[in-house]
This record gives sequence, structure tokens and C-alpha cells, in this order.
Amino acid sequence: MTATNDSPTTALKFRFKKVGPIKQADFELGDLTIIAGHNNTGKTYLVYTLYGFLKTWRRFLDTDFLFMEADGSIQVDFGLQHLNTNGMVKKLIETGRARLPVDPAKLNLERMALLQDMAHGFSKSYLASVFSSDRRAFADASIDIELSGTFVPPTREFKVSSPAGGEISLRYKENEIYVTRTMVKRKRHDVFETAENVASLYLQSLFPELVLEPFVLSAERFGISLFYKELDFTKNRLVDLLQQMGDERDRERFSPLSFIDQATSRYALPVKDNIDYTRSIGDLQTDRSEFHEDKLFDDIKDMMDGYYRGENDDIQFRSKARRERRFAIPLHRASSSARGLSDLYFFLRHVARKDHLLIIDEPESHLDTANQIQLARLLARCVRAGLKVLITTHSDYLIKEFNNLIMLSRPFADKEAIVKKLKYREDDFLPPDSVRAYIAEEQTLRRCDVDDYGIDMPVFDETIDSINNAANELSSRLAENAE
Repeated sequence: MTATNDSPTTALKFRFKKVGPIKQADFELGDLTIIAGHNNTGKTYLVYTLYGFLKTWRRFLDTDFLFMEADGSIQVDFGLQHLNTNGMVKKLIETGRARLPVDPAKLNLERMALLQDMAHGFSKSYLASVFSSDRRAFADASIDIELSGTFVPPTREFKVSSPAGGEISLRYKENEIYVTRTMVKRKRHDVFETAENVASLYLQSLFPELVLEPFVLSAERFGISLFYKELDFTKNRLVDLLQQMGDERDRERFSPLSFIDQATSRYALPVKDNIDYTRSIGDLQTDRSEFHEDKLFDDIKDMMDGYYRGENDDIQFRSKARRERRFAIPLHRASSSARGLSDLYFFLRHVARKDHLLIIDEPESHLDTANQIQLARLLARCVRAGLKVLITTHSDYLIKEFNNLIMLSRPFADKEAIVKKLKYREDDFLPPDSVRAYIAEEQTLRRCDVDDYGIDMPVFDETIDSINNAANELSSRLAENAE
């Protein structure tokens, strides 16, 4: 298994202000990002805000970049760079190829300007909606983005499927952008669609660090498997009630808005998306994730001594026990640990892609200590396979096992024998430079040092030392009394 995450040419730093309990905090994503801390310190607020931004950032760019000239040609103008495709789109359609000179210095300026615009637009018009809250509650809240380093045009190729059929791709070569287009069929308004696709690819190439599709497993995932069918019942009941408004007399007695208010719960965006994902699992059974061959989901089978099956509108948990002890039960009757890992199982088996950012709120919840250790290894394997992972946690066991995996990534004498003795796999490792770790405390985030020996995260050590000191004090008193 080889890591495939590309190193960005610049680092993106997210800055949160007045988001929940957080007064101000700086945050940088790694391949594995960990936010730890005590309860009610703002971890979930930060993660949900980041999720909402990554989910929606494109919509907060200036949408007036497509316009038609007097001669009928289409231009794309993003402001500072003045990326002008006059004649380019027509040539792309006619020949399948086009190129455009660019100024790398202006690209860097454009990135910074667009980042500020999109962050401001998200903070003012959508941040409160992420939490399904009144805007006044987040009136002073914001997310900003800072760039470090100089932008170097990415070497990768960016592609998009065309609504008219075929594919459009964009890549940089020296100081030019090359765009190619394969065409299956033509359709009306193809010029506009092609221009929009070119603009979309240009945005992706400007912000390769942001081309992440966040996928969230919220802390509410344990309950979602219990009540998602009831949500469908509520939706269907709403339809039935609205259909009762067939005549004027019924219209006077029934208010659609009152039904909607009664039937719609105020879920945060990540929770809503988690619910939608769980409801769709039955439709995913024929899909294969990009990591399917890595069999990462088999680790969950081993942890739970069972596996999951989505059939029609039902999800089952099936044991791997011998025939006489084997069972299959609806997921809502399974243990909380089995329910909590079901979404991750289906994600790794059917959904996961290399452009995903997997966000898990408290992945250790309802797991015993042995399985917390196994989960740390699974998350590290996800990172090595090329998946970015962000977690919030209260688990000292997760952190200590991550530290072991970091130490395993470094060379030392008799390493092969030690790996075998400690019952690790040969490829169990986690490079220290792939990890970012933070502690949420005192209304901010404090970044933790990560070196060859692991993550310096004293928040857990202080608690453990405290309880051990208390135990030692009490046991010594009892020993003195016995004498």
C-alpha cells in the first residue's frame, strides 16, 4: 500500500474567529489531522465549519466571470488574472485543443484575492446555515484562509465530464494552460457549457488544496441508524397531509408552512448529510470505492467479528461466528459499537475516493480499548492508501497507538523482528510529517509537536498522571493503616 496524497505547493491555513466557544484558532490540514481536548471546547464547531466551507466554497466566488462579447464570443474573466478565453472556447469546440498564456505571479495574486472573497462570502451568508441557526448567533463568526509559500502551477491534469458528452481536461505547461476536449455528441448551448467547464477546471487548478470532498461521520451516527426510517415516515406523512388540501375548506384549515415546521428538525448540515448517506446505503451495494482492492473494510469485520449488508431499504449486521452461532439482525438492534462503525464500513467499501476528506467526530465512541487501538491502525492505513482523515477525539489509546505507528515509520535496529514480536504488519507506519495535531483549550487551538517519537499531547497525560497519583496516595494510606 503506497501513499498517494500529493504534497501541496503551498500550505493553507484556516483561521476561525468567534465560532462557538472558539475565540480565535489557526488550523492546518495534514494527511491525518487530530483535534483533541476536553468536552465543550469547540472541537465540533471547528470541524463542522470546515466541513461546510469545503462543501460549498465554489458557490461564493464571483459568478460574473462568464459573459458574451458583441461578436458572440464567450469570455471568462476572474479579475486580477483576466483569464480571457475570447475565441478559445470556439477553437476548443472546433479542434479539440486550445492554449492560453498565463502569468504565474498574477496567478498567485488571484489566488489570494479569490480566497478572501470566498471566505468572506461563506462567513456572511452561509456559516450560520451550516449549524441550521439564526444568522444573529453567528453574526461575528468567520473563517479566513491564509497562504504560505508561492503558488506553483500543479503538474496534475484536471478533468471534467461534459454534459454534451466526452471530457474536458486542463493542465499547465511552463507558462501556458493547455485545454483539450473529447466530444461524443453536440447539443444546444454547448458553447456556454464548455466555457463553464473551462472556468470550473481553472478554479480547481488554482486551488488544488481545496479540491477535497468532505465526508462526515458525525457524533450523531449512533442514533441515525435508529431513526432514519422514522424521518422517511415523517416526510411521507407530510405529503399525505398536504394532499388533504383538496378543496377550499381544507385549505383554510391546513397550513403547509406549519406542517413543514413540525416535520423538519433543525439538524446541522453535517448531520443532515450523514442522514442522507445512511438512507442511501441500500443503493450503494453495486458500487466500489477507489480503495476497494485495499480491503480496508475487512479491518472493521475483524473488530466487530461480523459484517454489514444493505438490502433494499434495510441494513443488517451479520456475525462471522460458526454456523450454529451465526446471526443476522437489523442494524437498529445491533450493539452501539456495530452501529457506530457501519457507516465507515460502507464508506470504505462502496464510496471512498482519493479526493475525499474523511471527517469522524469521536471515532472511538462505544469501542473497547482493544478496538480503539485497532481503529488507530485502520485510520493510519487509510492515510497510507491516499485518503485524508480528520478526527476529533478524547481517546488516549488512539493517540498512543498513533505514536507507536509514527515510531514504526522510522529506521531502527532489528526492525523486522520487533514488528513481528509486537504483532504489527510490515506496512504499519505513519510518517510524522503527515500528521497535524491540536488541543482545543482556552478558546483556541494549540498545535502539538510531532516528531519521530510521536505526538506531544499532554492533555491526556495530565489526566492519567492525576488519577495515578490519587491511586498511589490512597493505596499507600491503606498500606500504612494495615501496618
